[in-house]
Amino acid sequence: MKNVLCVLILFNTVSSFGAVARKSGDELVRYRSEVMELGSRLSSLEKEIGAKSNLYISSVEQIKQFESDIKLYKDKLSDLHKEVREAQVENKKIIQSYLIESDGEAAEAWQVKVHLELLKQAQLKLKNKESELISFENKVAEFDKTLASLKVDEEELSMVIKELENRKKETMAIYLTKVESKRIAENKVEKNKILKKVSEIKKSFSNAPVVLNKPERVFKLPVTDFVTYTPSPKGVTFKFKAVQPVKAVGAGKVVFAGDLASYGQVVLIDHGKDLRTVLLGKMDVKVKKNDIVGDGDILAYTQKISTDDQTLYFEVRKKNTAQNTILWLDQKGVSKI
Repeated sequence: MKNVLCVLILFNTVSSFGAVARKSGDELVRYRSEVMELGSRLSSLEKEIGAKSNLYISSVEQIKQFESDIKLYKDKLSDLHKEVREAQVENKKIIQSYLIESDGEAAEAWQVKVHLELLKQAQLKLKNKESELISFENKVAEFDKTLASLKVDEEELSMVIKELENRKKETMAIYLTKVESKRIAENKVEKNKILKKVSEIKKSFSNAPVVLNKPERVFKLPVTDFVTYTPSPKGVTFKFKAVQPVKAVGAGKVVFAGDLASYGQVVLIDHGKDLRTVLLGKMDVKVKKNDIVGDGDILAYTQKISTDDQTLYFEVRKKNTAQNTILWLDQKGVSKI
């Protein structure tokens, strides 16, 4: 009668948990989609910021080159102004000399002719210098205009990059929030996996008497402050966040404590009657081989090596054969998940 009652209760519980599992699955799909979309948007923003930054760097280099060129032209322009002034002074002296010579009665015709020729050359030289000066002034004005345009472009690029950086910052904040929501949804889905297995077992139930196979003993949990756990046909993997003690699940003798190849730190305890328990993970082991430990004694402390959830693997072995460990654990302990 008790078995039948247990089955009826199990049916009702599984049905309600099935709805929860479906809801968690839908949430996870939505969060994964949102995270992928935001990740793609962040990637696009990164590329756009990179392209705009390259343009900005190119613009800055171009401005430096123009400023250097303008300096050279302005230096040349200053020299030309000086040369034009000298040519004007020279031209003025020749004109004065020509006027004096042409007014003088003793001036020979050839002298007047020489001064006239010198005057023509001086005027031509002055005209050429003035033309060259005007040409350089135009070039400098053109360079100044181009430089002003480049500086406007540089300022606009700077504003665009700043705006893109703000958009990236805002998108990153949303992305991190969605990643956390996805992680929570993944934990919910993982917690519901065992309920799904129970649902599958439910389908195979019949009216035949239910026989519950129980292990000859149960063990306590090696860690208590865990986020979730994942059972396998052999062991159970606990996920946790904070550093915490790893305790002996029962009295026994330590037969191995230390590194084991690439598996990490391992603690193996013999509990007698061919029963052994194995703990595997990133741990700071506090016991050594041949130590006698009691139920609940601290064997090690977990290590927090990153911001991600850390794991601890636990396994029960009988006659050196891995058991379905979840059946050997204190059901009151794991039912809190």
